[in-house]
Amino acid sequence: MTWKKVVEENHDSRNLALAQGYHYFTHRIPVVIQHGPTCGIAALTSLILQREPETDYLNLANQLLTVAVSLGISSKGELMSVHYMSQLCGFAGLPHKVVRVGLDSDLGEMLQDSVLLLIYDKDKNNEPTTRYNGERAHWLMITGFCYKPSRTNKVLTSSLLGNFTSQPANSYSKTRGNIAEKSSELYLFVQHGKSRLRQLWRWADILASNAAVHRAKPGTWVLPDNLVEHVGGLAVRVFLKNVEV
Repeated sequence: MTWKKVVEENHDSRNLALAQGYHYFTHRIPVVIQHGPTCGIAALTSLILQREPETDYLNLANQLLTVAVSLGISSKGELMSVHYMSQLCGFAGLPHKVVRVGLDSDLGEMLQDSVLLLIYDKDKNNEPTTRYNGERAHWLMITGFCYKPSRTNKVLTSSLLGNFTSQPANSYSKTRGNIAEKSSELYLFVQHGKSRLRQLWRWADILASNAAVHRAKPGTWVLPDNLVEHVGGLAVRVFLKNVEV
């Protein structure tokens, strides 16, 4: 099986321009391009590389695939449940927990020391959609946030410009707190196994797409008894290196 690691990060210039005048924070996570229906496994491989950069990612990805099949949670690399993803995180030794997410989630707190793995339904350009009812389900990794400060909040009026993938830690303190209450538009930095680019997508669009996952496309997939209960409003919060659960 062929996997590809993206060593140099590339960014969509349209999305980078969106960051102008916005507050933002994001973690730097390696990108691993998936092979076949292995978006969740590619995401886990990326997170293990964040902790152990010298890991042989090709062998690692294939080992995760073999384990997923042996555990009975996948047939071809697909992971159609946050609980299946949680099982594989446990095997890989990644500190994590399954969490509920919504528009009222305090992403500022969650993303300070973690990333979020979440299933959504992707359009032909990989962006979130509600058109396919889950038949194009895909895993994404949320690594940070970007939002327009509220005019009424004087603390959040200055923009944090520069290289958004390597902001110093103290930049985060200016955006700590429930960012959903402090912003007029909330975007999230996301990456996934079908693109080299880090994207900025609206949180509301991601949640709507996640809620639309009701079924899988026809195929020999390993599915939970109730797909909605294993996907909707749920994410796997994976804690990053040197962070205690």
